[in-house]
Amino acid sequence: MVSKTPFTCITSILLPSLGHSFLPIYQNNNNPIVRFPWHQIQHRSHSKMIMLMSPAASVNPEDKLNRIATDNVQIPFSLASKLNVLHESRTTEHTHPIEVVGHRGSLYTALENTSRSFLHAAELGADTVELDVFLLKCGTLVVFHGTGSDQSPGLLDKYCGMEGSILDYTAEEAKQSLKFNKHFEEFGCGPEFITHPDDLATEALGQEPISHYCYVHTLEEVLVTLRDHPNVSPTLSIKIELKGEGTAAPSVQLVEKLNMMHRCHYSSFDHTKIAEVRALSPDAKTGALFANDVPDDFVQRAIAVGATEVHLKYDTCTYERIQAAHNAGLGTMAWFRGPIGMREDTTKKYRDVGNEDERMYEVVLRSGVRGMCVNRPDVMSKLADKLQRRIQWGSVIPQ
Repeated sequence: MVSKTPFTCITSILLPSLGHSFLPIYQNNNNPIVRFPWHQIQHRSHSKMIMLMSPAASVNPEDKLNRIATDNVQIPFSLASKLNVLHESRTTEHTHPIEVVGHRGSLYTALENTSRSFLHAAELGADTVELDVFLLKCGTLVVFHGTGSDQSPGLLDKYCGMEGSILDYTAEEAKQSLKFNKHFEEFGCGPEFITHPDDLATEALGQEPISHYCYVHTLEEVLVTLRDHPNVSPTLSIKIELKGEGTAAPSVQLVEKLNMMHRCHYSSFDHTKIAEVRALSPDAKTGALFANDVPDDFVQRAIAVGATEVHLKYDTCTYERIQAAHNAGLGTMAWFRGPIGMREDTTKKYRDVGNEDERMYEVVLRSGVRGMCVNRPDVMSKLADKLQRRIQWGSVIPQ
């Protein structure tokens, strides 16, 4: 029997190897804040898990709750615990609008980093789309992600089933020669939405030939489409992640040429690129990206290069980090991994949330973060609308 009184001590219990019911952990509002499916968390009949239970009534529950929250006691398999948003005081009011950012567009409905993916994201309610750029040997900026590390990005092995890097090609060669691997699991849209020039519909089905949109786009092509398309709001923003070397200056120059300075923002894990952008365009909005190991002085590092925002991996957006960034006058955004990474995280690491369902997004939002760069902008947009209505009625983000 799990107590529904406030957490006031920590104890370890053995999990029974029975059934498929849920293990709820309660707080003092009698609502379960973490629900673990038994069948997902038990690995052996004697698996151990940390739970918060109620001790003798002589301890002040509220003091103990606050101590637990500040001591960063973590419950295994809990994203809410890792972000330190279990305490009911973390029911954060969002007085700022929540920015919905389509990660590489809307990659579950169209191939990532293509015009169609960005258009889908806009249609699904995204406020912003995020894309990745490389400068090719011909001097043209292209929109592409690829595999590899931040030190060696843009590899083609899994994306296109061939050796080499996007940097080995000119823009025209990349457009004409590279075919995307239809069965690569990172492409959340599935093979039916990845078409090549030779993919023609059969006449027996009475269909027109499939248009060729799954190719490597130039950045200019994408920006012009998002600027001029009749179904795209002129308020839609574009976050340009500077992936390869030499991308900062030509990106700024292209944005200025297209008169889209007010709509384009820049980000990078290489913070020297942020400083370069700000030197070229002092009013530009810029985001300093951080990966798993967020340094203690991340706020100072972002400010030092002129960043206006910090972009943290979703499961590093602790309440304390987000508040520190806001207190320094910086904007904040949580970025989510691609489909393979998110499936891995929700299978092996976090069992209190689904794979980018509303529950996962709500948990991250409890940190107070103001932007969400997600793979499912449709889900996030609907949630943002619901939360906005709650704000208008004086409510808050639920547990």
